[in-house]
Amino acid sequence: MEFVKSSMLVVLSVLILFFGVTFLFCVFYGVLSVTMLLFYTLFSLRECPHCAKAIKKKAIRCPRCGSSLIEEEPQEELNPELYARVKTFVAEFWPTSEEKLNPNTLLADDLGIAGDDGYELLEAFCEEFEIQNICEVVPSEYFGTEGFNPFEIYVVFYYWIFDRKKFDDYGVDTSLTLRDLVKSAEGKRWMHPEA
Repeated sequence: MEFVKSSMLVVLSVLILFFGVTFLFCVFYGVLSVTMLLFYTLFSLRECPHCAKAIKKKAIRCPRCGSSLIEEEPQEELNPELYARVKTFVAEFWPTSEEKLNPNTLLADDLGIAGDDGYELLEAFCEEFEIQNICEVVPSEYFGTEGFNPFEIYVVFYYWIFDRKKFDDYGVDTSLTLRDLVKSAEGKRWMHPEA
């Protein structure tokens, strides 16, 4: 009987130790997460010149007023038939009216396509328009990843300390527009948009 009591006491002690360490790790992780979020927001923001909203350094449009934050260069003319096909394709894939779409519509920022939805859009686009170099298409480059990875905090912290260039560029996806899709469809090859 004494053996059973001592065994239960050992098991109970191990469980208390396990849950205690787990709790301390969670508290430490939470504090570290909040600290990293504060550092990231404090050191990676700038102000919109039109409405003074704090925005990411690499943002190309202000989320509040919608004004462009980059100087737009004159764009080449698009094939009107192919542009109409791509526009219809995007409007059918992502429920939106075709009137809201224009050649400079950003798929991620303006339409809200992200993660797996972006992957499915590019996969269907490559199939529909017979893109030959499908292996060069990296959806996460344009639409980010699905969900939140808790270990990203450590990566951001590492970049913040050791590599400021990567820290400034971290979390900034390459902008993908309808114009980029039309160019790729026209050449039947995936053409990386100019960032």
